[in-house]
Amino acid sequence: MLQHLPRSLTSPALIAVAAAALAQAAPAGAKTPTYPVSGKQVVVDADKGIYKVNGGLIGDWTITGFKALAKSPLYKGKGSEHFSGCLDRARDGSCAGDPSGTLDFTFTYWAKFKGDTLVWGSCWHPVSGGTGAFKGADGVIVMTDTPVGGADVATNYIGSITLKKGSARTSPSHARAAAVATRTCGA
Repeated sequence: MLQHLPRSLTSPALIAVAAAALAQAAPAGAKTPTYPVSGKQVVVDADKGIYKVNGGLIGDWTITGFKALAKSPLYKGKGSEHFSGCLDRARDGSCAGDPSGTLDFTFTYWAKFKGDTLVWGSCWHPVSGGTGAFKGADGVIVMTDTPVGGADVATNYIGSITLKKGSARTSPSHARAAAVATRTCGA
């Protein structure tokens, strides 16, 4: 089995999917705080589906279920995942003063292989539940993998998380940090 079913796609299609994800998760005129998130996912134990994430989200990421749906011409699967950690609003690498709890996701995965070698893969992860500051959260994350030689894969994510009004403390400095992250991330 693949290391957490690699997710890579570096094409205009991914950019379009990510833009759609951000637009869907952050409706115009929303009264609730929406935060752009991006970062990396790092393997801890691929056989057990355990990962760490850093960037806009900091914490532990675990695959809780997976089912293969097709193997040709593209590999397709669906499943569920669980995040436990915080939303790093200030982008300071710390969870201090930031909203924390758990987020649950469903996901759909697509990939192309050449033999056993990943060519590209991508996942769509809508939020399906949450606890703590993430109770009532909404949003979506798109993950991609880029093969980096041999069996190694670099996993990146981008998306947005909308918190239920009143679930997270907001301040002008956090709003400025989010605005800067939006302008510089991926630019």
